[in-house]
Amino acid sequence: MYPYNYITQQQASSLCQNMYSSNNFTSDLINSFAWDTAIVFIQKCSGDEDYSRQIKLQSMLAKCGEATNGINKDVKCNIYDLAGNTHEWSTESNTNVYNPYTYRGGYYGSGSYYVSGRYGNLNTR
Repeated sequence: MYPYNYITQQQASSLCQNMYSSNNFTSDLINSFAWDTAIVFIQKCSGDEDYSRQIKLQSMLAKCGEATNGINKDVKCNIYDLAGNTHEWSTESNTNVYNPYTYRGGYYGSGSYYVSGRYGNLNTR
């Protein structure tokens, strides 16, 4: 319901792994192959070939002609939040030794983070 903020990549992974009590499946952070596959699926499903270059939810909704009047509409093709509210940690590592952990996705407070981008961070998001 509420995003976690200022948690490490390891804490985010642990929270994901313990999110569900069912033994029928497991959960963890998304890997970059799954993230990129979701982007391709959304682009094909919605017909929005520019989705991977979206920079935040508001621009995506404006392009679709939908108002952002406080209603949560950060879904495309039944996939939530790649373009919008907050960055998400992934399992991918970054080659930058000063920012070795990778997060993905758009960010509500900036116009410079693309859905398809890979961004390095020391270990707090």
